[in-house]
This record gives sequence, C-alpha cells and structure tokens, in this order.
Amino acid sequence: MKRALTLIVKFTWFPILFVSLWEVTTRIAANPFFPAPSKIVAATGDVYTKEWLSQSLVTSLFTLFAGYLIGSIAGLILGAILGSYQMLREIFTPITNFIRSIPSAAKVPVIIALFGIGLSSRVTTVAVAVLFPVLLTTLRAVANTDPNMLDYSKLARFGYFRSLFQVRIPAATGEILAGLQASIQIAVLVMVISEMIGSGKGLGAFVIRAQSTYMITDMWVGILTLGIIGLLLTEGFRLLERKVAPWYFTSKGLQ
Repeated sequence: MKRALTLIVKFTWFPILFVSLWEVTTRIAANPFFPAPSKIVAATGDVYTKEWLSQSLVTSLFTLFAGYLIGSIAGLILGAILGSYQMLREIFTPITNFIRSIPSAAKVPVIIALFGIGLSSRVTTVAVAVLFPVLLTTLRAVANTDPNMLDYSKLARFGYFRSLFQVRIPAATGEILAGLQASIQIAVLVMVISEMIGSGKGLGAFVIRAQSTYMITDMWVGILTLGIIGLLLTEGFRLLERKVAPWYFTSKGLQ
C-alpha cells in the first residue's frame, strides 16, 4: 500500500503542480490563446460528441495503428535481412539513411501526389515514418550479435532462418523493442502532420480547424487528447517491453 502511494505521488505531483500554476496564472493574467484548465475540462463534454468521436478520434486511431503496424513489420523484416548480410548493409544503409534524413513533413506532399488525399495517404505517411527508425535499429541490433553466439550457431549447423530466429533476434530483442517504443511518438507526430496537411478528418484536422475558427478551447481539447494518446501508448509499450525482455532493461540499469 505504501509503495503504491509512493508511486502515485511520484508520477502525479508535477502534473498537479503544473496544472495548478496554469490555472492560477490564467486567472491573474487572462490570455485568450491559453484558456484555464478548468475551461478546457468544461469544454470536453461538448467536444466529445458521437460525431466528433467517429470523425476525429476513431479516424486518427485507425491511421495511427494501421500505419504503425505496417511500418514496424516492414522495418523488422528488412532490418533483420540487412543485419544478417554485410554486403547488403553496405549497399542499402546509405540509401536508408538518406531517405530517413528527409523530414516527414517534406514527404507528405510526395505521398499525397502518389496516393491522393485520403486514408491511404495518411496511413502510408505514418508507415514510412515508422519504417526507417525501426529498420535501422533492427539492422544494428542484428548486425551486432555476439560473434561467439554466431560461431556456436555455425558449429551447431544452424541454417539461416534457425540462426536468425534462435540466435540473432533473441539477442537483439531489447534493442529492437526500444526502437519500436521510440517510433510510437514519431507515429503520433506524423499522423497529426498528415491530417493537418492532407485531410479533413482526424485529430490533426480538428485542431487546425478549431485554431483557424478561433475556437481556442476546442483546440486545446484536441491537443491534450493527442498528448494523452501518446502518453498511454508510450507507457503501455514500456510495460510490455519489460514483460517481453526484462533482462535487457535490468542489464542497462533501467529497472
């Protein structure tokens, strides 16, 4: 019980302090672009209507999960293949780094030109943004497998796939999961950008529409909703990581 209370205090004291200072500051010096948290909470009931949920929240969540799933699976497969063969790494790593270095916002117009304005372009934008960090993280993790473990797999006459799934990937699991976790925030960010630029639906479109019509409180509801989604996904994945690969985080002093 005492431990639970300690954890609650540890993770809530700063948000409570921040929101309290925000509330007091806006009451002392009102700013139309920074409404008080109490006003934002009061507006939440009006914004969270059935229509809003179907057009904005559900649309964004589908875009986010579909794009993340496609991008992460493709990144894992390509990263595992490139990480296993030095010649392929030398050929494709510079190309991959070049494409990754192009900002996601700059890729959106190209993707819209190829796929049009709609759900497919938004999902593709998220998938492309997630693909490259997952690919490179997986590539490095698989390529850096302990040589002694690889020598053992050769002595045991493991084939390529057996060596990959029983030696390389298990050894790289912790780093791969860390790359997948880091890609969640990238996916949320790119989802919002794609909705702001090329869509009339989703949370990103809702936020930009509320801002352009000076519905500032509604805009903040959308922004905070995005923050909550990102936080829940990140913390949920963090818990999953520690269940799947606890040894990795213990070795890094993260537990």
